[in-house]
Amino acid sequence: MLNKLLFHHFPNIKSWLTRLQYEFLSTLNLKKDVLFMNFGYTAHQQGNETIPLDPEDEIHRYPLQLYHHVAKDIDWENAEALEVSSGRGGGAHFIMRQFKPKSYTGVDFSTRAIEFCRQHYNNVEGLKFHHGNAEALTFADNSFDVVVNVEASLYYPNITKFYEHVRRVLKPDGYFLYTDLRYEEKVAIWHAQLKNMGLKLIKEEDITNNVLKAMELDRERRKHLVDKYVPAILRKQFYHFAGLTPNSPNARPHLENRRYWYFVLQKT
Repeated sequence: MLNKLLFHHFPNIKSWLTRLQYEFLSTLNLKKDVLFMNFGYTAHQQGNETIPLDPEDEIHRYPLQLYHHVAKDIDWENAEALEVSSGRGGGAHFIMRQFKPKSYTGVDFSTRAIEFCRQHYNNVEGLKFHHGNAEALTFADNSFDVVVNVEASLYYPNITKFYEHVRRVLKPDGYFLYTDLRYEEKVAIWHAQLKNMGLKLIKEEDITNNVLKAMELDRERRKHLVDKYVPAILRKQFYHFAGLTPNSPNARPHLENRRYWYFVLQKT
């Protein structure tokens, strides 16, 4: 309930607290254990096959599958792509390997996350990372064929500024690949904000059940990471951050009455 009140009435405070959590995670020696920060995706309960992965990627299957679902609907050949809030770079690296764009630039507000990505992915041609603010992107107009944003914009204090920059940096016919979650009573407002971007809506999909199922299948790994890296006094808050119930992390994961959506939009 406290988190919901902060989201609704004090978005700047909520954003600041979340960023503190994120920066704290960046100070930990997480190594390869945490390359993704999203809740994950699965469609196996709908009869869809899971995607084939290299053995070293299997531990990250569900967060990685969310990136695959986000990226699979467009042609990436010769694309110059930007990911806003690229985190620890796992999604950027996966898209670069799997879909082979011409270049892929990750931007994140955390200097520690950017430092990690530059060290961890320093031998991947065409993949680069820069420090930046989602609401004040410094790239020139019409710079990118694709802009990606995965489970990050809910923490932006001024979402309209972010959307304005996405439209500005996209080339004509460029794509905005976007997935995130909002409280149920805010979904209609969110959709209206997207409509006001002036981009053409190519696809929209409620993937809440897919995300919840992935969180359930991935629960033990998430709990293990919190228990391994976070001091005991802080674990309840980080259980919640990981989609687990703070007082009972073995219970079914939750999204706090939020709906998770996926969009493909195009600048026409």
